[in-house]
Amino acid sequence: MTAHVSAVAKRIKAINWSGSFDRTPSCVALLREYLRRASWWAEAVKSSEWPFFDIAAAVNPAVRADPGQIQAIEDHLSQKLQGVLVVRTCVRALHFAALEDAGAKLPRVPASVVRPFEPLLMMFERGGGFRLGGSGLIEVDTAGVPKGTASSHHTDKTVVALEPAALDALDAGA
Repeated sequence: MTAHVSAVAKRIKAINWSGSFDRTPSCVALLREYLRRASWWAEAVKSSEWPFFDIAAAVNPAVRADPGQIQAIEDHLSQKLQGVLVVRTCVRALHFAALEDAGAKLPRVPASVVRPFEPLLMMFERGGGFRLGGSGLIEVDTAGVPKGTASSHHTDKTVVALEPAALDALDAGA
């Protein structure tokens, strides 16, 4: 069964990649929430790679999304002129969804970080994208988020609620 992989692929294909500077504050918060979640996962799987690493491969390298689905997403994103890091994170979200479909045993992480790629998917859905700048900043629109280290983002406190109303309030300046 590939319900999770299909759902993630459908979400990625539905994204409007034209961008929106009106949503930069929420996109920055979503990126920071991803960094927080990735720090927990890096610790759980004892990964030296961070922040944009293949969590699914670290958990169980034998469980992967179907190559045909991966190719379809890569082809779709190349038509949308997305950078390699965005493409990789989308593919890695599919591989993580494959773990869920397979019922793979996952390491213990706090409940608030169980779905590590959800903040990035939501950021993309809100018109955000990112790239890694040469200065160590992760660039989201005109904002720069310090990449830092996994430990600098390792906190129990959620950065932002993954709810449209909370994200809209950030964008409205509330």
